[in-house]
Amino acid sequence: MRTLEFGRFALGICAVAAMIGCGGRSDNGAMLPSNGAVVPPIGAGKGSSHHRSFYYTGREQHFRVPAGVKWVGVVARGGGGAAGGGSYGASGGRGGRVHAYIPVTPGEMLAIYVGGEGLGMSGGFNGGADGGLKYYCNCPGAGGGGASDVRQGGDRLVDRVLVVGGGGGAGGGSYSHALAGSGGKGGGSTGGSGGDGGYYSGYQSAGGGDGGTQSAGGSGGIGSNCDSYRGNPGDSGTLLDGGAGGEGGPSYGTGPGGGGGGGGYYGGGGGGAGSSAYSYYCYLAGGGGGGGSSYIEPSAKSFRGWQGWKNAEGNGLVVISW
Repeated sequence: MRTLEFGRFALGICAVAAMIGCGGRSDNGAMLPSNGAVVPPIGAGKGSSHHRSFYYTGREQHFRVPAGVKWVGVVARGGGGAAGGGSYGASGGRGGRVHAYIPVTPGEMLAIYVGGEGLGMSGGFNGGADGGLKYYCNCPGAGGGGASDVRQGGDRLVDRVLVVGGGGGAGGGSYSHALAGSGGKGGGSTGGSGGDGGYYSGYQSAGGGDGGTQSAGGSGGIGSNCDSYRGNPGDSGTLLDGGAGGEGGPSYGTGPGGGGGGGGYYGGGGGGAGSSAYSYYCYLAGGGGGGGSSYIEPSAKSFRGWQGWKNAEGNGLVVISW
């Protein structure tokens, strides 16, 4: 895997709210239409007449490059983070989306990993982290979504040539006056940060995890402080993997857990846990997990990436065209 040269190859990010009319040019001058479709790069031919879709299976999949094909188009999205449970649960972060044309060799085998969505406390396949445990309350943190990626020349992490980040899981919370933090959006050169947990004046609320970047995992969110009852901080993300959400306070508290970070090129940090002293006045909800970052190799053409793709709430997807 080659280092991303940000001066030339930084991902182009479009906010989901402004998706219509978000067009532009790639680094080789090819037009990118406003509907998000790509045109082949120079030397790739007049268009793609074949495609193969890879859906979530929870394991490695493969694609052999057909004879005579030197470029393949890839459209991929990451897995979504799980929403928090209960009547006042927050939303999980949506996975990102990336499309690009990457150079290939006829006959070579590509390894395909499709990220799984977070389910309950469990993180999704390919880097999604688990949400933090709770104590007594029905409010654990939710799992983060897994990344989707394409690997060339092997199936190690160093062989990844295209990655799209998964969304962070929501923090735990079950009271209307202290809402949990939402999961951060997956994708982009830096994943989205998770939301902070609900707070009460005078007390430290649980922090959301930071998004993964191009060089490091997102930092875990701080734990809450409710007098002598403290929630634990979330873990920081690492290469591929999101950080686990922080666990709730001591066994005699009722602390909600933090959300798990999303998988990515680097994973998002886990959200910090909330806390409670069995008293209405200082119930503090958990923070959301951060989203994982995306990555596109420098030799790619006609590439573009989005953070928090509009329908990336479930399992991820990878589509290869040629």
